[in-house]
Amino acid sequence: MTHTPLFVLRGFPLLLWMGVIFSFSSLHGSAYPFDPTLAYYVERKSAHLVEYAVLTVLAVRFLYAIFLRETFSKVLLLATVFSITYGASDELHQFFVPYRGAKMSDVFIDSIGVLFIAGIYYVLYRKKKGKKA
Repeated sequence: MTHTPLFVLRGFPLLLWMGVIFSFSSLHGSAYPFDPTLAYYVERKSAHLVEYAVLTVLAVRFLYAIFLRETFSKVLLLATVFSITYGASDELHQFFVPYRGAKMSDVFIDSIGVLFIAGIYYVLYRKKKGKKA
């Protein structure tokens, strides 16, 4: 019986989630003017936070499986940079989707989701190591 390497098991969900984000970003916008309600706006921006928080968790898991000899802090930093960069590239992609646009505010919101999860990871890591955060 062959064993699937850990980086493959952790890489597949990461690639799948990146595909989910890309597919949502590929949906065409509306050609008609739309004045969103506050509830609509909160729902959309909350989705950004969750999408990129999940991306960060999956990136940490994948990168930790690849860089076995690196410290968790370095892996966490790399996952954070990766996730924020993916958010920025996703906004650039939306620039080319009909009736969509690239918004720096969305990259900022994505980054909040990334940094929130990275912060939780960091605090838990420091606590586990018995050091002050």
